[in-house]
Amino acid sequence: MKKLFVFDVDGTLLTSEVKILESTKEAMKLLQAQGHQILLASARPPVGLKTLLAELGAGSLFIGLNGALIMDGDTILVEKEIPSEGVMEALGLARSYKLSVNFYSGGSWFVEEVNEYIRNEAKAVNAKPELADLDLVAKNSKVHKVLVIGHEPDVPRYQKELQAKSPLVNASISLSNYCEIVSNTISKATALKEVCNKLGVSLTDTVAFGDGENDLEMLKLAGISVAMGNAHPALLEQADHVTLNNNEDGILAGVRWVLEQIGGRE
Repeated sequence: MKKLFVFDVDGTLLTSEVKILESTKEAMKLLQAQGHQILLASARPPVGLKTLLAELGAGSLFIGLNGALIMDGDTILVEKEIPSEGVMEALGLARSYKLSVNFYSGGSWFVEEVNEYIRNEAKAVNAKPELADLDLVAKNSKVHKVLVIGHEPDVPRYQKELQAKSPLVNASISLSNYCEIVSNTISKATALKEVCNKLGVSLTDTVAFGDGENDLEMLKLAGISVAMGNAHPALLEQADHVTLNNNEDGILAGVRWVLEQIGGRE
């Protein structure tokens, strides 16, 4: 039975230096040669995924913004914005912590200032943010995701406080100092369900790779789950298999392990 292989991007498909290993490209070619499908599921915005899709030869369908967008190329198939009250709660609390705030609305990326965090993010996703009054953006536009960045001790505290205060949002940690905020009705897991429905693929025929806390629900949902060696402890405990880390050919090793398991079952 052919599988749908779902990959997180940062910390999973990409190295710590935001590069694609040659072994990862080899893994993608191996899957394609055997007729398996490849899907990227990332917290990144669309502009930060399209070049990766092309480089990996992974097709045009992807999950972006932690599940808030499902797109096929430039076409939005599914979109779910954060309720405006939830956006303002996230923004207000982030300001009280003096954290850097990013709003993602469709293909647009809005910030109030460009600092070191924003410059690093722009370099990582190969995109440039727009300067804007975030209060006005929240009032006049759909906000699909809020990204809050700061010092590592502050961001996890912010995430816990926001999640406790606001029932309207789903706040999770992706990188150690990144808090990803979307509507409480969505996650990568809910988006994966929608993709499977559209493709006619059973969830039992999915394989999920991830490293961040925001990948946990997706790994729990998938038929087979693989955590990177650098993954959050919750994923290491939950996954069917723990592969090497994202800097040490973890994708290729994990793909080979899965293919062995599939071969053994068929």
